[in-house]
Amino acid sequence: MANKFSFDLDAMSVPDLTALIGAAEEKRKEKLEDAKSALMAEFEQKAAALGVTVNELYSRTAEPASPRTRKPRKDAGQPAGVKYRGPHGETWSGRGRRPGWLNEALAQGKGVADFLA
Repeated sequence: MANKFSFDLDAMSVPDLTALIGAAEEKRKEKLEDAKSALMAEFEQKAAALGVTVNELYSRTAEPASPRTRKPRKDAGQPAGVKYRGPHGETWSGRGRRPGWLNEALAQGKGVADFLA
């Protein structure tokens, strides 16, 4: 795609490009504000034709729904209880990674149910 601007970006220095970016951003903001103003004027004109104000239209909209929050668990912050006991007194709650002693026992053919506390 050919450059539709009258300047060569490849020939510009870093400070020149930085200045160009800043000027382009300012122009973008200016045009955005102009477009918003024009849109608001159009809304106001159409609302006036109906005999209402823009504020009346917006006041009829429902308030945004509040975000749902989860109830904290009753046992939040408490250590999980022991669910499995190993042959040498090791313990595991059943949460998180399976401990090495249980992996070794499973490799020897034992089942997880053999270690239920």
